[in-house]
Amino acid sequence: MHRTALAYAYEARTTDYDGALSERLLTAAEADNRIAYAVADGDEIAPDTDLSGRLTITRTITGWDTASSQETSTRRRVIRLNPTVRPRRLTKRQHEDLRLVLGQEDTSMPAWRDGARVRTGFAAIPPAAAERLFAAGWLIEERDVHRTVSVSYAGRVAMVLHEHQTETGYRGTDREVVRTDGSRHWASGDPLYRSLCSCGHRAEPLFERKEAAQAASRTHRADALRALFT
Repeated sequence: MHRTALAYAYEARTTDYDGALSERLLTAAEADNRIAYAVADGDEIAPDTDLSGRLTITRTITGWDTASSQETSTRRRVIRLNPTVRPRRLTKRQHEDLRLVLGQEDTSMPAWRDGARVRTGFAAIPPAAAERLFAAGWLIEERDVHRTVSVSYAGRVAMVLHEHQTETGYRGTDREVVRTDGSRHWASGDPLYRSLCSCGHRAEPLFERKEAAQAASRTHRADALRALFT
């Protein structure tokens, strides 16, 4: 029976309620459990708006300062998850393989480990390709008799970033002007910018400042990432 060597998906840096700092590596399964508990408990999960794939989990509690105190205080525990493999390294082929696995998750026949391969219905991910996906922490093999395979949160984040590659479009506003004597010339105008995404999204309206279009792109990408944790 083929087993994948232990791979880590995230570096976790925790600032505890008392301000104590700790760091550790998390496997994809450990990170998924941590994130699943955070979702279930209503903790805030904030993805970075850049392409880093970093996540911040914040748990906020309010309670009495001491057993006999009449005053309350609010404290927070913050966990910063930094991917060990940059999501931008996800290739088009790897994205397609992850989609195959994801597409089987809600069916009666989820993807499973067959030796070194990953079976996805009538298709299969070859051994070397599957090994790279496990090594990156983008796939998880469940500890069940069927050796079920699923896409981890790290893999889902990488997929969203692959699907939402943004750019800033440009449209000039120069126009032809006819003078009173009948002559024509071009009058320059201020450029307009548009937020574009590889998913087909086009932010409206056009922006007068390039920075505003870029901010709209980040907001669109962040919305897609946050949807993973709702």
